[in-house]
Amino acid sequence: MPQNEINFIPHTPAFLKQIFGRKGIALNKRFGQNFLIDQNILLSIPKIAELKEDDVVLEIGTGTGGLTRLLAERGRHVFTVEVDRKLFELSSDILKLYKNVTLINADILKTKHKLNPDVLSLVDNWRKEHNQPNMKVVSNLPYNISTPVIINLLESELPVSMMVLMLQKEITERMAAMPGTREYGILSVLTQLFSDVEVVKTLSPHVFWPKPNVYSAIVKVVVRKDKYANRITDYPFFKKIIHAIFTSRRKTLLNSLEQLKLPDVSRERMKNIIEDMQLDERVRGEVLSLDQLIYLSEAVSNLLK
Repeated sequence: MPQNEINFIPHTPAFLKQIFGRKGIALNKRFGQNFLIDQNILLSIPKIAELKEDDVVLEIGTGTGGLTRLLAERGRHVFTVEVDRKLFELSSDILKLYKNVTLINADILKTKHKLNPDVLSLVDNWRKEHNQPNMKVVSNLPYNISTPVIINLLESELPVSMMVLMLQKEITERMAAMPGTREYGILSVLTQLFSDVEVVKTLSPHVFWPKPNVYSAIVKVVVRKDKYANRITDYPFFKKIIHAIFTSRRKTLLNSLEQLKLPDVSRERMKNIIEDMQLDERVRGEVLSLDQLIYLSEAVSNLLK
């Protein structure tokens, strides 16, 4: 792929301030804009993503196109989404020589619970037209949208095989958390339901500009929907169960489930299910493994049929 001369200018804070000043770009805290300025880390990301020349990539948050260029030089096609209009114009200029990059000026989220259908349609139509069965997501994901984006991508019909994301360290810890720990919650359950999670590397605030107030981390998410998700017959009900459990962590599992106010499901029948799982009725739901949560959901769902 051709290389724009801007590739040879280091993305230092001084350079970014200069180019933003020249283009009249003011950073917007609402968009969670922190630019990776450590070139070694930047170069490592396509390797972590195991990027191959026939891979199609969705990048969320184009920024100045530093990561986009590396993805385009190693993969088949990159769809990159940038919500900030002025950054979109800047990156469009920087990336204009890359014929395998499609830039999209849009918000990746339509709502908190739904990805932007226009973006999904664009990516999916290209993928089908070019007979591309799978795709990867690689992103320095803005912290303020990371949780809904991760969950929505995993729940979507997009055939994502892997995601490599730079996120707030606390979020990566929640994604990989084990049952019974403080970090274990809805994000842990839903991420691990659909994928294998590996926190690859912790990143100091110093590798970004502007410097965030928190540590970050690179997380590798290998999507495996056949591992657990295919065992769930009623996914919306499963989500109701885990929301009831983790939004009332101090309550016992039995009391958490009672909040659902399910018709024709008595407290006694709930007790029987918990006993069948060989658990004490005073157990809290936050200690249940993914296998146990799936069993519980299926058992309670069967009572409603």
